[in-house]
Amino acid sequence: MKKIFFLALFFCFLTLKAQDKNPVKDVMYSSLTEAQASKKKVTRINLRDQNFFRIPKELEKFGGLKFLNLMQNDIESFDNSFFKLNKLETLILRQNAIKYVPKDIKKMKHLKDLDMAICDLSSLPAEIGKLEQLEYLRLSLNNIITLPEEIGNCKNLTALELDHNQLSYLPSSFSNLKQLKNLILTGNQFYEFDKAWLGLTSLKELNLENNQLQSFPEEIKLLENLEILLLNYNKLENLPENIVELKKLSLLSLSNNNLKKLPQDLNKLTNLKTLILTGNPFSEKEKRRIKATLPDCAVYF
Repeated sequence: MKKIFFLALFFCFLTLKAQDKNPVKDVMYSSLTEAQASKKKVTRINLRDQNFFRIPKELEKFGGLKFLNLMQNDIESFDNSFFKLNKLETLILRQNAIKYVPKDIKKMKHLKDLDMAICDLSSLPAEIGKLEQLEYLRLSLNNIITLPEEIGNCKNLTALELDHNQLSYLPSSFSNLKQLKNLILTGNQFYEFDKAWLGLTSLKELNLENNQLQSFPEEIKLLENLEILLLNYNKLENLPENIVELKKLSLLSLSNNNLKKLPQDLNKLTNLKTLILTGNPFSEKEKRRIKATLPDCAVYF
């Protein structure tokens, strides 16, 4: 089972690796003292794990800052003056104790990457929709119950990580996110697949592990660019026959559901390389049929 888990993790790693931006040549400063002493224009500062209880006011002096990492400190809130750093493109605040995002986040109009995973957030302000340049939004391991409708205005989003929150539905505006390629919803409270998600036709990875899904819509075939589909630990009893129309699918993971059979025309999944089916009550006859239908695919029962 460990082998299967790490195999799935490896596929996800490859997907995330593809999101990495080209390395930049600007100097990365790792302390405020170092940045203040520099005679060059300061655009990148990494203050990770430096025991800050607040966002340092000294940062205000760096109006040209584009990259700021404040990960793994003890920050609980934003100062209003922080939003003067409105040239920021990447802001990393994961692993802090921040409980809310102020409305002034709308001033960060150049933000492309916002990471607030592993904080204490329970909601986002409507003003998040003003971040029209946002491409990556990372909100894993919070306590978020709902998202604002305005998130549908973030039309440049390509990756959205919402795993391990308290979500049971997504706003109707979600279908406006036509550029979204990676959607991570692991460990929430979804009981059904919202058909509005079928409008996310650029999706390459969809992760709905550890939810309460009991069925999947026939229209799943509309997600024609899907390459990775992770549905482990749900309550699925069958799959739609049309799932075999996902021609680009390379990894399908369905472990620990209630599946007794799979669709008939599995041979149409010509790009499928890995199929994980552990923890399902398949008969030996069905196992043999699946393996025979997918001779070039690694199948795990």
